[in-house]
Amino acid sequence: MSNVALTPQGGLPPFLSGALAEGGDAKADLLAQDPPAFDADRAAEVALQRYGVSGKIKTLAAEKDANFLITLPTGEEALLKITNAAEGRAVTDMQTAALMHLAAADPDLPVPRICASLTGKAAEVATAADGQIHVVRLMTFLGGTILSHATPQPGLYRALGDFHARVTLGLRGFFHPAGGHFLQWDIKQAGHLRPLLKDVQDRDLRAQLGRSLDHFDAEIAPRLPLLRAQVVHNDFNPHNILVDGPEAQHPVGLIDFGDTVHTPLACDLAVACSYQIGQGPDPLHAVSEMIAGYAKRLPLEPEEIALLPGLIRLRHATTLAIGASRARRYPENAAYILRNAAATLRGLAALDQIGDAAAIETLQRAAGTE
Repeated sequence: MSNVALTPQGGLPPFLSGALAEGGDAKADLLAQDPPAFDADRAAEVALQRYGVSGKIKTLAAEKDANFLITLPTGEEALLKITNAAEGRAVTDMQTAALMHLAAADPDLPVPRICASLTGKAAEVATAADGQIHVVRLMTFLGGTILSHATPQPGLYRALGDFHARVTLGLRGFFHPAGGHFLQWDIKQAGHLRPLLKDVQDRDLRAQLGRSLDHFDAEIAPRLPLLRAQVVHNDFNPHNILVDGPEAQHPVGLIDFGDTVHTPLACDLAVACSYQIGQGPDPLHAVSEMIAGYAKRLPLEPEEIALLPGLIRLRHATTLAIGASRARRYPENAAYILRNAAATLRGLAALDQIGDAAAIETLQRAAGTE
């Protein structure tokens, strides 16, 4: 396998042309769509026909796509990713182009690398058993332990912050026409959550989330256009971060660029911080360590830090509102959909207990911007 040719400066990858802008539904709920109808045998056939690779193939779990791990006779591993047909082609192309940009901007950054097809393209298409046409990509496979399955060791959170900043810097200067696509998981789109609040069963929680959206409309949304913004990963969470082992000391990889979008850097950072609010007397300890590591490589501006507590709260509101809506629509999967609700509620409670003023002061100290 060889990496695909890098994007020419000022241009788009050669596969981004013509009909590839078509297909998919930008407003579709991807998690409500059936995954691509590919079994291991059909995936192996596609890998051989499109990429000339073969080997032991294993189906990997995925929410909306079809992913297969291919182990070549040499021992090298690759990921065959078959994208859900409901995802807009331009959005898929953006994710591919972002990975190619990172390969050029920071060649040592541990993110998946796009592999060229037999025709030299970064993406191909294949027809599933049900007749649907899907975008297919072959990527290098990153090894490591998923952070959510590991025990953090001292120094890990600073290293995570540094790693996150490095990814953000690697994407600085990257542009794609699909960067501005609507993504409800993008915090700057929080105002669109209101119709989903009716599905939140707890009346007090529903009122609390409504107040958060009122605060967003009045105080946060008008300030977001003044912040630094670019295309970012937007999902730096423990399920997407690979670390060096069960006793985690260093990050060794970042996967899943499916939520890539153009948004303020502070929104992207708030997503990462929302997963690291702890319990006990110092719930912002891990967040502060991450901020310190991030700011050392990519200094934060005072306005970004001032908005972080509110943006973190909005990420929690997004998780709860989308979760409630999907649980109502798909009650048979409610337990899985709401699996993060308890941690999210704990995060909101911790923020409320600390208060925004004290949280901002803590984060200012961590970032060195007092």
